[in-house]
Amino acid sequence: MLPVRSQRLLPGEASTRALQAPGLSPLFLIGDDEYSRQWLRQQQRRLKEQRAIGLVVNVDTAAALAKLRRLAPDLPLIPTSGDDLAQRLGLHHYPVLLLPIANDR
Repeated sequence: MLPVRSQRLLPGEASTRALQAPGLSPLFLIGDDEYSRQWLRQQQRRLKEQRAIGLVVNVDTAAALAKLRRLAPDLPLIPTSGDDLAQRLGLHHYPVLLLPIANDR
């Protein structure tokens, strides 16, 4: 399970992306770095309201993952590689919030 390292993703400018994926839960990607921790503290309320699921895409140890979970105890944080998502969605940086939008056809 650990360590988790995503080769395609680096800490960088936070963003929000809309996805044509109705029915998908909102997702956010973070890592074990100060930029992600600061973003998580700032966005915690919004993420909780949206019932977002967190993917921790760069984390080395169980202790580091536990520290992130203590920052946002009401949010699920799952360690997993983000390389596949990065490739499919053209992502290069995290933190990022991925929001599904309904298809109005």
